[in-house]
Amino acid sequence: MNTQNTPRSPRFYWSPEDKEFIVSACHSNWPEEVKEVLHRSNLACENTFIFTHRWDMERCTEPVSFGSGINWNYRHHDDLEWLVMLNRARYMSELGQAYWLTNEERYASAYIRLMKDWIRQNPLSLEELDASAAKAYNVKDTWRKLDSGIRITHWIKGYFCVRTSSLWTEEEESLFKEAVHLHGVYLNRAYTTHDRQSNWGYLETNGLFQLALLFPEFEESSKWIETAAHRLAEMAPVQVFGDGMHNEQCTMYHHEVLHCIFESVWLSEINGYKLPDHLRQTLGSMYTATLAFVQPDGHQPMLGDSDGTDVRDVLSRGACLFRRGDLKSQAYEHLDYEGIWYFGSTGYRNYEELKATEPEFCSTLLEDSGYMFMRSDWSPDAKYLLFDAGHMDVIRAHGHDDLLHFSLSAYGQQFLIDPGRYTYMENEERRYFKESLQHNTISVDGRTISEYVDSWRWNAEANPLGRVWRSSHAFDYAEAGHDGYWRLAQPVRIKRQIVFMKPDYWVVVDTLHSHGEHNYELPLHFAEGMTLTELRDPGELIASAEKHGSCAGPSLRIIPVTPVQVRIESSWVSRNYNEKTPAVKAVLQQSGQGVTRFVTLFYPERPDEQTRLEVRLGSCEDSYGRRVDSDLATVVEIVRDDTVDSLLISHQGPKGYQFAGVHLSGEVMAARHQTAQAVESWILKI
Repeated sequence: MNTQNTPRSPRFYWSPEDKEFIVSACHSNWPEEVKEVLHRSNLACENTFIFTHRWDMERCTEPVSFGSGINWNYRHHDDLEWLVMLNRARYMSELGQAYWLTNEERYASAYIRLMKDWIRQNPLSLEELDASAAKAYNVKDTWRKLDSGIRITHWIKGYFCVRTSSLWTEEEESLFKEAVHLHGVYLNRAYTTHDRQSNWGYLETNGLFQLALLFPEFEESSKWIETAAHRLAEMAPVQVFGDGMHNEQCTMYHHEVLHCIFESVWLSEINGYKLPDHLRQTLGSMYTATLAFVQPDGHQPMLGDSDGTDVRDVLSRGACLFRRGDLKSQAYEHLDYEGIWYFGSTGYRNYEELKATEPEFCSTLLEDSGYMFMRSDWSPDAKYLLFDAGHMDVIRAHGHDDLLHFSLSAYGQQFLIDPGRYTYMENEERRYFKESLQHNTISVDGRTISEYVDSWRWNAEANPLGRVWRSSHAFDYAEAGHDGYWRLAQPVRIKRQIVFMKPDYWVVVDTLHSHGEHNYELPLHFAEGMTLTELRDPGELIASAEKHGSCAGPSLRIIPVTPVQVRIESSWVSRNYNEKTPAVKAVLQQSGQGVTRFVTLFYPERPDEQTRLEVRLGSCEDSYGRRVDSDLATVVEIVRDDTVDSLLISHQGPKGYQFAGVHLSGEVMAARHQTAQAVESWILKI
């Protein structure tokens, strides 16, 4: 590997010379973030812990106090994830920040006390490390390799603040470096081939890379940094697809891995250490994937084991590092709070000078991961639909059984959503949030698409089939199926087709083929705070956002074109780990044998819009003028004000059809009649 020697005096992201600017910029630009950091730090000073940082992987808003003695093996509500969050120690980083932000020695004192207590209570011997090989070197709950990689980066961040305190003496310096060295020994040894394809590998290796680069006085540091650099590089093509998405098909862990690569790449550049070019290129592609899936409100969709986290801070740092105006267009106006610490005054100035530019794409396909995104524009009020036509995930860990799920937002409101994850504990709630029945995808006879075994295992995992993507200025078209219900005694073949007639509405067509009779259900899970109104005539559902004062919110009109039974049920939404909120879902149901179809219109409206809307099934003829049976081709007519759109979907492959005054050949086609204008027509799929 082509690398340069580590500098004699390594530089961290920040130094004492940066303190005045960092403190001033954080207070003036991000007072709420400063307030949150100080709040969590004040609690930590009292041996009380909450995990409410936006990127805490397993959040907990309930304070837990230990009084005079911390039990580092404590599981709050018997949840291992609380224990590991305690031992990942983000509060050590924030205690350092709090010390600089306030100049109050009590924060440095708390850092020192917690460091000493953790070291005293959590020794690690080489004999223990050797004996843990059969457990993939996860020695014990407080010494898991994932958490150790995270922990040491937080300790290091706090260290580069509190070491300027008069309380930091040679004793603290020696203890700290002994602990850092022990983490290096552990992380160097603990890496396995499985880590190469798991987010764990990056979370471990980022810690090893940082400590090796920043503490060259360790005898092993030169070897460790070569090892870490090699691992960082070899993991990239294994873990990150060519489309930039992480292989676990999960936005949360996509960003955890992105963060680790960002930290390693940026620290290496600060110090003139040459990492392979493809690592930086991988990071750039991951930022582009984030840009593709970011919702109009700036949050990530809750794909797989993900929270609904605001990702504008991620995009801000990407824009600053790569000088990319397209990333800034969906990021914050000013460099984010953490970005100020990473980039200092120079980066802050560069970000202020960087012009936000609209991305080159709007709607797009992430081809390798199978996610399709339909977007009207890049404004916060944009209409946005996510369609999941990808596999579950490579290692069957954080993916959910969500094939053919779609989420939908419009006018600043999330309407149809993925309900989230809620917990990693082995219980019915874990199962609830992972199974396909809690996603916006067809179920057959109440069965799930894949078979849930436990939190981390599935049987009969479904595979995506027949993915198609087309996009133009006038429409987006997506299509996919899966083999999940082929396992039934009477197998079912499923295909979902989604048409976005830009920039106004979507038509979703679900076609089900089976020789046997089945009960089919299409659940639609709504964001919390939605009110559902069912209009018996003409069978329309209206999902409305709660009013804010006297102001009504936007609404989503849902019109089943084919006859269905509708019932409204309660459901749950989990925006963050350990949090769930009551919500509602609508279930569209019908039974059938042979060919069964759901044809559904989704039409978002602003509060002041009252579109005159009629939806009906139409007819068509073949090229010889013969009437085509509705089983062979579906024609949907959408009449609104002075416009009539006609959508034809052939169920016999590409053919010639006459409909709506046009004659076209293909499988999916559309025509638009507008008063006093020429007829427009499009072939969406041949």
